[in-house]
Amino acid sequence: MTRSPVKRKPRILVVDDDANILSAFRDYLRTKNCIMVGVSDVELAFNMVMKRYFDLLITDIRLNFQSGVTFLLRAKEARPNLPVIVITGYPDIVTKNDLKTYGASHILMKPLELDQLNKAIDHCLGWHDGKTSIA
Repeated sequence: MTRSPVKRKPRILVVDDDANILSAFRDYLRTKNCIMVGVSDVELAFNMVMKRYFDLLITDIRLNFQSGVTFLLRAKEARPNLPVIVITGYPDIVTKNDLKTYGASHILMKPLELDQLNKAIDHCLGWHDGKTSIA
């Protein structure tokens, strides 16, 4: 699925229970001229997905004793066209094939490689051509 390029400042929801990760994403996404909303609580994040428009969701798969997989499934059920980048430091929790089935566009391993992150974000925002795939 190729998305139409976002022509305004993209709104990106980042969900991670690590304040340092959220801060790093905020700094990085500012350089890409994006508006970032950072959330560490899964229920608050889900409420935001339900009530606000986002161009992209970036979420950790393991969130403070809560399942990022459950959050991913709920978010995709509520917003099936919302592109999702999953980040994880625990690649053994769920496979790339599982995440593809659950609706993730990309999966990136921590520590994040900036080039891979940049390509995944650009792809999800339609800033280049290509098919949706697990990175």
